[in-house]
Amino acid sequence: MKHQEVYIVGVCESIRNIAFAGHSSSGKTTIIEGLLYLSGNKKRLGRVTEGSTTTDYQQDEIDRGISISTSLVSFEKGGFTINVIDNPGYLDFIGELIASVSAADVLIIVVDAESGVEVGTERAYHFAKEARVPIVVFINGLDRERASFDDTIGSLKSSFDERFIPVNIPIGEGGNFKGVIDLISLKASQIDGEKPTISEVPADMKDSTAQARETLMEAVCEVEDQLTEKYLEEGKISDDELRYAVKKSIVESMVIPVFCGSGWLLSGVDLFLDAITNYLPSPEDRGEINAIDKEGKEVVRKPSLDEPLLAYVFKTVIDPYAGKLSYVRVFSGRLATDMNIMDFQKGASAKVGSILRLFGKEQSSVSEIRAGDVGALAKFDIAQTGDSLADASKPAKIVIPQFPEPVMFYAVKPKTKSDEDKLSTAVGRLKEEDLTFKFERNQDTGENIISGMGELHLNIIIERMKSRYGVDVETHIPRVSYKETIKRGAKAQGRYKKQTGGRGQYGDVWLEIQPLERGEGFVFENKIVGGVVPSRFIPAVEKGIRGALEKGVIAGYPVVDIKAILYDGSYHSVDSSDLAFQIAASMGFKKAFEEAMPTILEPIMDVEIIVPDEFMGDITGDISGRRGRVLGMEPYGKLQKIKALVPQSEMFRYSIELRSMTQGRGTFTMKLSYYEEAPPDIQKRLIEEFQKEKEEGR
Repeated sequence: MKHQEVYIVGVCESIRNIAFAGHSSSGKTTIIEGLLYLSGNKKRLGRVTEGSTTTDYQQDEIDRGISISTSLVSFEKGGFTINVIDNPGYLDFIGELIASVSAADVLIIVVDAESGVEVGTERAYHFAKEARVPIVVFINGLDRERASFDDTIGSLKSSFDERFIPVNIPIGEGGNFKGVIDLISLKASQIDGEKPTISEVPADMKDSTAQARETLMEAVCEVEDQLTEKYLEEGKISDDELRYAVKKSIVESMVIPVFCGSGWLLSGVDLFLDAITNYLPSPEDRGEINAIDKEGKEVVRKPSLDEPLLAYVFKTVIDPYAGKLSYVRVFSGRLATDMNIMDFQKGASAKVGSILRLFGKEQSSVSEIRAGDVGALAKFDIAQTGDSLADASKPAKIVIPQFPEPVMFYAVKPKTKSDEDKLSTAVGRLKEEDLTFKFERNQDTGENIISGMGELHLNIIIERMKSRYGVDVETHIPRVSYKETIKRGAKAQGRYKKQTGGRGQYGDVWLEIQPLERGEGFVFENKIVGGVVPSRFIPAVEKGIRGALEKGVIAGYPVVDIKAILYDGSYHSVDSSDLAFQIAASMGFKKAFEEAMPTILEPIMDVEIIVPDEFMGDITGDISGRRGRVLGMEPYGKLQKIKALVPQSEMFRYSIELRSMTQGRGTFTMKLSYYEEAPPDIQKRLIEEFQKEKEEGR
């Protein structure tokens, strides 16, 4: 598709910023294709099965037939600018939705007419509520064999405390699906070849249509007392008043309107295209946005060119060859080429280079993005997803939903030296694109750890490392960050003497070690009197002990919560050295440690699990089987939240197992809580493995 090079932007009232969300395979991308095709912005209808859709254009999306990354498509329709944000449905990519929902003025949640409310539906609903973005539902797939409009409405009402009011109703379902009736215009979109045609309401559906329209009218006229009074007195309101009431009820989130159809057959998509411009909120309708200034005070920004610039980066794309692309929503002011603007989070300013309008992977240059609109900045390198861009004289940031902590972990090892050299660059760029992807080096185990929202998420990351950056890695389950400590005090001598001709090596120390409370770390105390160990060698003694702490004694894990006291020793005026005292201190510490009832500590995780009621028994039983302890349970909307403490060693694959146990409807978060003694059988295994590695010279 060819785009105009000169950017003609409409006023805020003529802009629509809509984001799509929902469970995987609910048909979001297919509906968007229908909108582009029916609006005349595509000559050929793209299909997910053919890899020809506008928004799923990355090769891994085409290969897998799913959306993986947020994409943006901007198009014109009847004097309106419509910016559509397509989000993945898989929970592994939930970070994409969290980042983009704050850039939209309304969230379209697509619900499958066969499956009803699914976990992706629930997550989309909760994030929209957290971001205070109005919600619209589109029930899709009414042509499928087991589709049921009424059952899906029932599923929505039983899952959420909301008023779901149909704006469309279907003409038949499953194999009898023939089209969709719009209750506002009283027109029908009926299947007729390649595109649906608009016709009158079928005679056999006029009564049910009138009844459904009355329900709609009764619900939305409550937006204003005057309309309510008129409806009560006259039993109806005018068509113009109904359109006004529907739009206002969406803007103020008084009801959640329900549209419906078949994205595959395009029926109902044509009616929804009209609804986008007629009923969905504009930036002007959403009104002012609350932001935070550099003093932490709340400020207000209106969708006006007269206001200071405030923009939000909701997506970052990094091409190994073309560089960085930052998708931005401008809430106030204007963002123009060659402007110097400030990144609030970075505290730095930079000049804006190229500004682009996006149609999937296609780009066209524009001169500016005005208040209320969406576009992209090319090579604006200081910004990343989640950052706010502002006028340097009046900096501010918008508040966005918090990103969840990772729940799946892999240890990665580069296959070659070349892969090792390129690894940090690859993960750095991938982290910029995806705020739910983490990378760190575990200092305790020496492993490089990648983490994310699930197995699919991390597999995609690994594939992109190789395809984009030429980095090939091996993966395995990470080692647990165990610790070693002691349960009683002990004393021991460390004496190192070596004579090989000429100057020798001599160091002699007496150490006492004592256990400390959990979390107190390491304390070194010097109690030498009379210079039996000269002061110049004291730092070497501490260094030798710290070296032993890092390497561990009984199982090769770091030693924690211990106090070491140097209280006696001896030296040689010629042969003593820093190195000799380091070695002596390490020897003495290890001897004392082995006499002090050594033990191994394991990390215990604070876990919160959210599941439907019907899975509570299975989940609590499973927690017990993982050596966990349930702390309590509490309602979480229509779901239940379980709080528990579980050893980290039992949690590395929990995201996969939880989804299996709950049919994909369970989610969880976890963070380190504390360390406690590991069970004797686990300690025995760890010690035996360490001894075996030492014997094998590893």
